[in-house]
Amino acid sequence: DMQAVLTVRADLEAALRLAIQSHQFVLHYQPQVKGGDIVGAEALIRWAHPQRGMISPAQFIPLAEETGLILSIGQWVLEEACAQLKV
Repeated sequence: DMQAVLTVRADLEAALRLAIQSHQFVLHYQPQVKGGDIVGAEALIRWAHPQRGMISPAQFIPLAEETGLILSIGQWVLEEACAQLKV
């Protein structure tokens, strides 16, 4: 059982590294409302895996944090959000 868990984790980590390199992430925006007015937006990341479809951040963010990949993902989020604002 332990070997199976380690194998799944290693596979997910390898897929996550590839996702970063291949830009498989997408951003969605959720409005932040105060007093009925939109005062901002929250960027929400999703992983658009080519075989598994959309993957919730709950499934990959903890591993990204444990492995340090969260820094690369965070950098991508900032660059992508700024690029989208520019357009």
